[in-house]
Order: sequence, then structure tokens, then C-alpha cells
Amino acid sequence: MAATDDKPQWWDQAKRELSAADPVMAALIESSPDVHLICRGDPFETLLRSVVGQQISVKAAANIWNRFAAACPNLDPEVIRRKHRRTLRAAGLSERKTDFIYDICRYFSERQDVVNHFEEFSDEELIKELCTIKGIGRWTAEMFLIFALRRPNVSPLLDYGFVKAIGRAYFAGEEFDSLSASERQNKILPVVQRWEPWKTAATWYLWRSLNNAPVQY
Repeated sequence: MAATDDKPQWWDQAKRELSAADPVMAALIESSPDVHLICRGDPFETLLRSVVGQQISVKAAANIWNRFAAACPNLDPEVIRRKHRRTLRAAGLSERKTDFIYDICRYFSERQDVVNHFEEFSDEELIKELCTIKGIGRWTAEMFLIFALRRPNVSPLLDYGFVKAIGRAYFAGEEFDSLSASERQNKILPVVQRWEPWKTAATWYLWRSLNNAPVQY
């Protein structure tokens, strides 16, 4: 499914308030004035892409996704469930990720009554619900909140790119990378709190600062 390039209704307000509250974020926003978060508009595809992208680089994820999409041009849960495991493995998916893909398909086939009401869940409620699917943890659920539902106040504290970007933008010249994960989190949290209630926009601009290209799942 093609991405939906319409701007979130809250995006301009988020930019204004983030810029007023945080000079570092103001500079990041100023460097990318005409771009914004893009939504695929399809929850099923977003979850599939997020699983494909788990623990690998953006480039590697894109290559595997392209092969997967070529093997499964009809992104329908029931169609993909009937694909032979060899077909998914040949696209570059690991055994574990193949299992995860099948379970996402199962969920969307069997729990459509829940899927149809995702918008009614709070962020934490939906994270808890999505984590009942095999292979879906907090990071993947947060990618879903950002890229499928475009929720405005999500910051994926376990995301490698997010942590890397915030280290560069806010702690340049410090030994940030040498800190333990818990020490980095302690430094990050006060910064993240400044962005309420627009953590998603702040996260997106930090991701963009790493490679000057819009992030998209």
C-alpha cells in the first residue's frame, strides 16, 4: 500500500511548541522545514514492516522487505498464511521472523473485531494488546503507534537510532556512548520530558538528523 503523505493535524502545533520549549529541537526542526511524518495507512503492513526491521539496519530491512513484497504482492493475512515457509525464508527472513510474520497474519485474521477498534485504545493499552502477538515487543508496538496511528506522544526509548541521535544532538562532546544503558536512560529522560505532549514529532526529527531522510515503517 502506498504511503499516506498528508500531514498529521497536530504536526504544526507540535513544531511550534517543541521549538519554543527546546532550542536543540528548534534547530533540528529548522533544518527540515518542509517534511513530516508519513503514514502507510495500513496497520497490517506497518506491523509486518516493523517486524522485518527488528534489530537490523534500515538498508537491510528495506532490501528484505522488497524481496518479501515481491514474493507476497498481495498483503492479505490469509494469503500470506498460505505461503510456504521456504518462500518467506528465501526473502531473507530468519526462522524466528518467519514465525512472527505468520502470527501477525493469524492475529489479523482471527481478531479483526479488535483490530477495527485500535483507535479506541490508549497508547499503553494498545502496546499491551499488540504484545500478545508472537514477536511483538514494546519497540515494535511503539513503531506501530507512530507509523500506523500517528499518535503524537510516543518516544521509543529502546530504539537504537533514537538513542544514538539524542546522544549526538544533546550530549555531543560527552562520553555518552561509553555509558551503560541505564546511565544513558537517566540522561535521556529529562530531555524527553520537555517534549510532552509531542514526543512523536521530536523522535521523528531526531531520526531524520541521522541520515537526512524521512523515517518510515
